[in-house]
Amino acid sequence: MNAPRLVLIALSVLAFTSLIAQEKVVIEDGFESLVLGNEIGVYQDHSGSISFRDALGKSFTEAPRRRPNLGFIDGALWLKTEVRNNSGRKDFIYQINQPVLDSVALYFLDKNQTVRDSLFFGEAYPYESRPFKERYFIVPFELEPGESMTIMTRVVTREQVILPIYISTPAMSRDMMSKADILFGAYFGLILVMALYNLFIYFSVKDKSYLLYVIYILIVGITQAALEGYTHKYFWPNSHYLASRSIYVFTTMVSISSMVFLIQFLKTRFYAPTLNKVSYLLIGLFTAVGIASLFSVGKFVHIASQIGITLVAFYIFSTSIIVYRKGYSAAKYFLLAWSALLVGIIVYALKDAGLIPSTPFTNYLLQGGSAVEAVLLSLALADRINILKREKAASQAQALHASRENERIVKEQNVILESRVKKRTEALEKSNDNLTNTLDELKNAQSQLVNAEKMASLGQLTAGVAHEINNPINFVSANIKPLRYDFEDLVKLIEKYESIKSAEEFENGIADVESFKSEIDLDYLKNEIVELLNGIQEGANRTAEIVKSLKVFSRLDEESVKEFDLNEGLHSTLNILQSKITQDVKIELDLADTPPVECLGGKINQVFMNIIGNAIDAVEGSEKDEKLIRISSKTDDEFVYFEITDNGTGMKPATLNKIFEPFYTTKDVGKGTGLGLSISYNIVKTHSGDINVSSELGKGSTFMIKLPKTARIQNIEQQRP
Repeated sequence: MNAPRLVLIALSVLAFTSLIAQEKVVIEDGFESLVLGNEIGVYQDHSGSISFRDALGKSFTEAPRRRPNLGFIDGALWLKTEVRNNSGRKDFIYQINQPVLDSVALYFLDKNQTVRDSLFFGEAYPYESRPFKERYFIVPFELEPGESMTIMTRVVTREQVILPIYISTPAMSRDMMSKADILFGAYFGLILVMALYNLFIYFSVKDKSYLLYVIYILIVGITQAALEGYTHKYFWPNSHYLASRSIYVFTTMVSISSMVFLIQFLKTRFYAPTLNKVSYLLIGLFTAVGIASLFSVGKFVHIASQIGITLVAFYIFSTSIIVYRKGYSAAKYFLLAWSALLVGIIVYALKDAGLIPSTPFTNYLLQGGSAVEAVLLSLALADRINILKREKAASQAQALHASRENERIVKEQNVILESRVKKRTEALEKSNDNLTNTLDELKNAQSQLVNAEKMASLGQLTAGVAHEINNPINFVSANIKPLRYDFEDLVKLIEKYESIKSAEEFENGIADVESFKSEIDLDYLKNEIVELLNGIQEGANRTAEIVKSLKVFSRLDEESVKEFDLNEGLHSTLNILQSKITQDVKIELDLADTPPVECLGGKINQVFMNIIGNAIDAVEGSEKDEKLIRISSKTDDEFVYFEITDNGTGMKPATLNKIFEPFYTTKDVGKGTGLGLSISYNIVKTHSGDINVSSELGKGSTFMIKLPKTARIQNIEQQRP
């Protein structure tokens, strides 16, 4: 994790306060390495535009300490170091152990101030520009024994300038880099082991805390890798954009992931509701800083990220104490983990501020604190499982005790309940017997009502058929008597012809015949006989037609599903209802050529009769001059549709909603049972069809009957709309 620069800013002193003469680096025999402090002269070029020649003439100030913390700079920072070689070797290394500098320019000048070599590198340059492809800035130089050299370093960066600068032998430089890589490898290996181990546990227990822990420590490890220059070296060696912004993005991600892990692990919503809201506020602020760093990196972003990480450390430490004091024992490991990290942060900050010595211990204590934190947080998660197990065991014991207590209470109550149930059962059995008897009575009453409706319909049908048959029969009866008289005259005429026995009697006989023919008006008699016979034949045909319609309507010879011509059934129904249709009622037919339909023909005719009969009553009850009933049909691939429309009295919405209910009728007492439409509805539904009605008061009603072409008779007693 990056050191909290807030402490550094508070503890830093300005780099330009010392007026003591700058010391020279003197290399003697046995020299291995030296970290520079007051051997560095510092000059700040606020304009950032002067050349190294101009910088040479400026007044340099001695650096205040080794590993100087020079704060944030505007423009460019010039460093001057004078080196004299009094040893017997000539190859050396100039090394800046700060991998996150934007731009570094090095000028090596001999004693005559002539440039012997110059180099330019940093995050703003590709990795190939470096003499050694390492994360630190390592530059080899040669200095002959007895000679002196001036090294001018120009630094431009947006980060805080902390410059651990070494002059060392190549072997010592390699040794320092090797040790640093080994230490970081051990640290990052521990992070990976902790992440993989807890990820495996997450897949086993499905506890989200483990997944958040894995995400958090991986981000911490990647952030440390970015701070140490590993991400720039291995992942984006030629991208200045990613190199200059990744540290800030990773730092804010550490803050956000640590807050999310805190909320989940410490259950702040329950143990610290106010702090839980603060946590979400901090997450929002860190997210804003992270997004801002993607667009521009300046002092604001740098200070905000450093203050943020320091604030998070102290905030999490304080929250852990509060939650632990409220009785959540799992917070103790969490508190220890952040205590170890906080110690590392404070020591690292004091070391960077120069208040404590820079040693391998202080240099790597932050990574050590981060590693200890990762281990302790893993132990905290393990302890959390133990706590959950103990809570579960206690809960089970409590549940077992409650279960036994409930069992005792239940046994006591069972005795009481059994006696009550016995009494209640006897009462229910008695009530059930009464209900069964009542149900049987209701079924009998329902059967009687249905039979009554059938008998009423049969009575109306019988009266109508008797009336229809009576007319042609009366016509036949009326024609028989005159026909008998006419036949009697014909018989008498024949007898007169038969009375002529010989030729002598012929003349007198013929005269008598002719006289009788005139008397009976034979021509008129013949025409009358023909007319009387035609009338009798018409009456007989009408009677036969009525009988045929009655047979088609009733379908008494069919008790199972058969193909039935619905148009024929409709015509037969109209013939049966002919006596009910007055002269002022007009019936229009628009029937399509429908194929035979599998159904119970007699039942469908009953539907036609009930609906058309109601339509006749509706139009006769209206005061309209034209009383019209229109019947049409159509068909498609699966269904046949019949539409029966009248312009009668129509119905109110309240009436429309009840017309299919049994016993509901708007007719006067004695004129209807209220079962006709209910029975019709059930017949249609039994055929898996549908019947719908629309009506408007004063304008008439329309019934739409939908029947499937293929039999779908349902075995049900009764349907309800």
